[in-house]
Amino acid sequence: MKSALPPFYRQPLFLLKIFLYVGTGILQPIITDHLRMTQCLGRKALLVPTLIKTTGMTLVGILSTSADRSALRRMLKNDGEFRRSLLIAAFVDLVSGMMLTGGMLLTGGAIFVVLYNSTPAWTAIISKYFLGRSLTVKQTAGVIIVCIGLIVNIFGTTQQLSHSKAAVMEVSMGSAIVLLGCIFHAGFLVLSDRSLRGKSNDGATAPIAPSLWSSCLGSMEATTMAIYIATSIEARGFQPEGIAPDTCTFPSFSKGVGLMLLVDSLHSAAFFLMLRQIGAIGSALLKGIQSVAVVLLSAAFFCSQEETQCLTTVKCMSVCLVLGGTVLYAAASSPSDNDQDGKRDSGVRKNIHPPDKLEGFLVV
Repeated sequence: MKSALPPFYRQPLFLLKIFLYVGTGILQPIITDHLRMTQCLGRKALLVPTLIKTTGMTLVGILSTSADRSALRRMLKNDGEFRRSLLIAAFVDLVSGMMLTGGMLLTGGAIFVVLYNSTPAWTAIISKYFLGRSLTVKQTAGVIIVCIGLIVNIFGTTQQLSHSKAAVMEVSMGSAIVLLGCIFHAGFLVLSDRSLRGKSNDGATAPIAPSLWSSCLGSMEATTMAIYIATSIEARGFQPEGIAPDTCTFPSFSKGVGLMLLVDSLHSAAFFLMLRQIGAIGSALLKGIQSVAVVLLSAAFFCSQEETQCLTTVKCMSVCLVLGGTVLYAAASSPSDNDQDGKRDSGVRKNIHPPDKLEGFLVV
């Protein structure tokens, strides 16, 4: 008979993981916005944060064991289907990461985090049509509420920038790119789900450790991004035209990029360390805490520099709708629901899986 786990407040290591996960998740968009506004990310088309984030994904591999690495080498050598799955997932993840980064550089962190919280909804829709996973009434309602929240967010931003058509176009384009990136990211999560859940659909018999899955993807994506950025800088330089090359000093650049890499690596590591300890509701609530904190901090630090970072009534409504829909969807995907389904039909394993548990494979 298994002994019951102590309450979470008596698990200091678990609390540390939660603190790292939430804290670094809040810092990621704040650091990106700071570096963007100080011209330390260069031209937006370079997508420098994508290179840093994929490098952070690569470093998660240090959490794997020697046995995990040996098993991976055998699979890479002998399993053609696994190699194809890895390449397809890396391609989809890289495309989504570039879109999310590019969109964030156009919209700013406060708008981005609200849009990005729609990822579980898109994942649910893709899972329904590509993995045959049915949605309950509550899950469907959660997805609809998230979509309403996104519409309110876009409407509020457009209203906020109504005095500048150029700004409206830039933010609208950025929002569209972020949403498209979320859909690609949701597709990546479904691919990862299929590769990592294993035959028993619970992760216990997964063919590859999640940390190595992240590391393999990150290494391929980081290499591709490094080549892309080096080629782009060679062709058109680092800073946009009209900006002095020394606008951002090398010490400022190295400190900012180094801090971003540290934060991204810790965020990835915290996610994978608590991957099997947190459920759908907990994951949604943690994402909600991060989003609210980013919106508030962006308003406090960047409102005077960018109008879209300011806090408005419409933006608060949008945040509440998106987070409410996400939590409703997660609650309908809780393990207790799955257990009840299993009792009603013990001959069939219900495949209702909370996709937001895998959301951290692309750390944003």
